[in-house]
Amino acid sequence: MFKLSFKIINICLFVFVGLFLINNKKLYALPGIDLNVRKNQIQAEINSLIIELENVFNDRNIDSSTRLISMVTIREKIDNELNNLSEINRQISRRYIYNLQRNNNQNR
Repeated sequence: MFKLSFKIINICLFVFVGLFLINNKKLYALPGIDLNVRKNQIQAEINSLIIELENVFNDRNIDSSTRLISMVTIREKIDNELNNLSEINRQISRRYIYNLQRNNNQNR
C-alpha cells in the first residue's frame, strides 16, 4: 500500500514539475534558452499587441465601454511583456558584465 501511494505521489509530482517547467516563461536563465531569441520573440509579441490595440481603438463597431475594456486588457498585456523584456535586458547585461569580469580575471 505504501509503495503504491509513493509511486502515485512521485508520478503526480513529476507531472506537476514538468508542467511548471513547460509553461513557465520566467525561467530565462536555464541552459539552452537564448536570451536574444527570447528578446526578439517578446518584441514581436509587443508589436502584435500594439497593432491589436490600434485595431480595437479604430473599430467603431464596438460600443465604447467594451472597446475601453479591451484596450485596458491589451495595455496590461503590453505592460507585462515590457516587464519581461526589461528583465531579459537586465539578464543580458548581467551576462555581459560577468563575461567581462571573467575575461579580466583570466588575463591577469
